[in-house]
Amino acid sequence: MSLFKVQQAPSLKQQAYEGIKNAIILQKIPPGSALFERDLGESLEISRTPVREAILLLEMEGWVKSIPRKGTFVSQITISDVEEVIQIRKALESLIIELIIPIIKERDIEQLNEIYVKQLGQVEDNGQFISVDKDFHIYLSELSGNRRLVYLMNTISEQIRWFGVSAVNLPNRKEQTLKEHARIIDCLKNKEVEKAKKAALEHIEHTRTAILSSLNATNESVSEEGE
Repeated sequence: MSLFKVQQAPSLKQQAYEGIKNAIILQKIPPGSALFERDLGESLEISRTPVREAILLLEMEGWVKSIPRKGTFVSQITISDVEEVIQIRKALESLIIELIIPIIKERDIEQLNEIYVKQLGQVEDNGQFISVDKDFHIYLSELSGNRRLVYLMNTISEQIRWFGVSAVNLPNRKEQTLKEHARIIDCLKNKEVEKAKKAALEHIEHTRTAILSSLNATNESVSEEGE
């Protein structure tokens, strides 16, 4: 007798969680915004109960913060947040390069090139550009064969997407990102460990600079509005 595993549909709680988190990451719900269960439920076309459960999970993960007698708000992005995530990402991606250089194959390089071309076609859409950017780095981690490393990269990449969705609006940032990805691919193709690590770290540092520049500009704008 053949048995087939039934693909279980995501629960309403999971749908609410993914929908709200994605809206936060893409800053459709900007940092500091108040969250209202009724409005979110109507937008997602589900009841308030799974929305409430999803918000509790998002709070546990640090995406939102509840303030007694005031409400629940999307967490603010701080300079400290950015610096911590960037430090972790540098360490992880350096390790990834070391692990994949000895084992990377021509078909892996071809797949990276396909992701690069896909990102090239998304320069007019910030959300998609950032999403494909994540695909590029997650694929690198998957080549390592280290499941825990992939998990950590996924966690960090969600936050990088959140931080970086505004940063890609900076002049030439998308073009610079594409050039940096192309450089990483070339170094991997030639199996140049140190050059590949340097290219990856320079890419991360440029990402850090862009994010902080965007964050400072946003903070200055908010400050001026409050005057």
